[in-house]
Amino acid sequence: MKVLDLVKDFKSSTRFAIPRAVFMLMIYLFFCFFSSSVMTGVAMSASSFFLRYQNGINFAVLLFAFIELLSCAVIFILHYGLFLCNLRFVRNQPVALNFLFAGIRQRRARRGAAFFVVPMLLCFVVFAFIVSQVEFFALPQFQTVEQVMEFIKNDPDSFRKLLRCYVMFLALLFIVFFPFTFVWSFVYDNTKQNFRTSLLDGLKFFCKNVFGFLAFEIVCHFRKAFFILAFNILHAFIYEKYQSSSNIYSLGSLISFASFALTFYTAASVMLSIQFYYDKINEDSKEQSSN
Repeated sequence: MKVLDLVKDFKSSTRFAIPRAVFMLMIYLFFCFFSSSVMTGVAMSASSFFLRYQNGINFAVLLFAFIELLSCAVIFILHYGLFLCNLRFVRNQPVALNFLFAGIRQRRARRGAAFFVVPMLLCFVVFAFIVSQVEFFALPQFQTVEQVMEFIKNDPDSFRKLLRCYVMFLALLFIVFFPFTFVWSFVYDNTKQNFRTSLLDGLKFFCKNVFGFLAFEIVCHFRKAFFILAFNILHAFIYEKYQSSSNIYSLGSLISFASFALTFYTAASVMLSIQFYYDKINEDSKEQSSN
């Protein structure tokens, strides 16, 4: 099937599924923020207990890192549930809220979550190396949250520095995790396979269809990306030039909110389109093999 035909089919067949995908993404992010906050609080409390002892600092650091890795694994388990929900949206199958937690009950999903922690660690290592070695992304050494707040208040260029690092970290996440785009889909559809086989199948599917998939995503979402970029440029222009005018500055806040809402909507649409592309390409390949 051609890319333009896929795009038309996606827009027509998922018109009513995108609002549900947006809602499920909101629920997913809420539980991610909640679980990460709880786990970070537990990690800080547990590690601070061992800091009281003279030789407990190394164990405290290891304990903190271990709990944070568990937090990442929980997020990836929920991520499997989010992909599952979007795939069922595409197939017009019923979806309940408990589907978001399906990975907790499935051993293959738990193993997949443990696997995805490794690329996440790689992103953090590369990020730390770039921040420490590249002047353009250099940040001061922070030891406490108070030092971060002082940096934001006292350095007029702090926002730009943090934004550069944030964008760079997102770029690293995209580069590292992009080849694994279809892995969760194969994990869900192939219940009798172990995670390793599903992982290899997902990577093969990605390598075979990478250019067609990229073309499909670009055609689907280039308009939304254009408006997001235009909103951000307009907001930055208003922030720089019209700080003294309260009315225009308030307009900039509305534009910023519109940009955020459109970005959130686009993210949900992209996740839905991933599962749509996977489902359609698999259908076409099965039809060709049967013929």
